[in-house]
Amino acid sequence: MTRRIGKRRPTLKKRTGSNAEYHLTLKQIEKIIDASQNLRDRVLIQVLAFTGIRRAETVALEINDILWKEKLLIIRFGKGNKQRLVPLPDFVLAGIQSLIGQRTTGAIFLNRNVQELSCRQLNRIVAKVGKDARVSNPNPKHGNITCHLFRHSFARHWKDQQGSIESLSKILGHTSVKTT
Repeated sequence: MTRRIGKRRPTLKKRTGSNAEYHLTLKQIEKIIDASQNLRDRVLIQVLAFTGIRRAETVALEINDILWKEKLLIIRFGKGNKQRLVPLPDFVLAGIQSLIGQRTTGAIFLNRNVQELSCRQLNRIVAKVGKDARVSNPNPKHGNITCHLFRHSFARHWKDQQGSIESLSKILGHTSVKTT
């Protein structure tokens, strides 16, 4: 019997304490939306909560990225510069329409200086609205509500409503169902 010499094959550790286990309830999401001080913030939270898109994708959204009749968002610059289509619920679409008014081009979400929001500004808005709603992050490692928490919540609610993992993976922009 020969003995194997060399490095042992690494064993994969089970991932514990994953952020994926933390999510907001629909009641908490509603409470956060209701605590929004203005239309822009309300629509921002709705887009994050009911589309599952990333924060960088949210601030990069332009009016031309909306397919109004199809009720879809085109994510042009997703992670890895990949494009995908994301369904838009009617009430989110209506909120976007109210927010942009007569504008036909440019960023959907603007700051006070009428410029595209930055990811940092988005983080501050989400944290502030979460505090105003008195909703804390269910993950004890984080104090404030985060943009990514809405993404996890979207995925959890999709699964709870018996949505397929394959379609969820496409909506979230994952290259593999294993990531989802």
